[in-house]
Amino acid sequence: MDKARGVSNRHQQESPDIGRLAPKDALRCSGCAVGGLCVAAGSDAATLSRLDEILRTDDSIDGSRIVIRKGDPFNGLIAVRSGCFKSFTIDRDGREQVQGFHFPGELIGLDAIDGKRHRADVIALGSAGLCSLDYSQLLQLSSCSDGLRDQLFRLFSSKLANQNWRTGDYTADERIAAFLLDISERLERRGCNSEDFELLMSRSDIGNYLGLATETVSRVFGRFNTNGYITVKRKRVIIDDRDGLSNLADAVLEQL
Repeated sequence: MDKARGVSNRHQQESPDIGRLAPKDALRCSGCAVGGLCVAAGSDAATLSRLDEILRTDDSIDGSRIVIRKGDPFNGLIAVRSGCFKSFTIDRDGREQVQGFHFPGELIGLDAIDGKRHRADVIALGSAGLCSLDYSQLLQLSSCSDGLRDQLFRLFSSKLANQNWRTGDYTADERIAAFLLDISERLERRGCNSEDFELLMSRSDIGNYLGLATETVSRVFGRFNTNGYITVKRKRVIIDDRDGLSNLADAVLEQL
């Protein structure tokens, strides 16, 4: 077994077979990117019924469960129903590189549409839930529904935030302030609490993602807490001074 796969296997459970997820039940998707497809199809009872048939959910995902492995074939759209997921890669020397974090209502693995293979592993950070739609069936269905097709195009063409700031010449304070505001705004767009939330990822993961040492992340969080920008209660973060964080992150936010 090569070293990279050995490190990846520290995440114990295998990715699920998306086609075998439990049928959709009582889905609450008002803030979900995939949920917008249901809304688009809602005026057409037949289309909505067919969409319901290809929609699958899994609300029983445990922490540290791999839901996608790098190289897995792309089969469908996957949205986060609850919890938080981390996407990452492992290089041949066994070093992990965090690619991103995914919150409720957000899509995972859209970059796999081109090439038909997922480009990173995705793991749950605590208890979580997913929603998935078979891609080929969705394309067939959208050909019969103008509303569904238009919503699907909007979904694919939505602007992705420029993440180059993570490797730009910014201070640790600037990067972490931008990181917190980015998460807050993403949660707000999905109707979640954007001022009081849990960071389910570790300080080590945050540092890896932002190109900072774990100790630096901890020091900056402590300093932000002391200066009144945020209140930190273990994994819980309360934003007390959004303007202060915005002033710190101005240079970074201009790149987003």
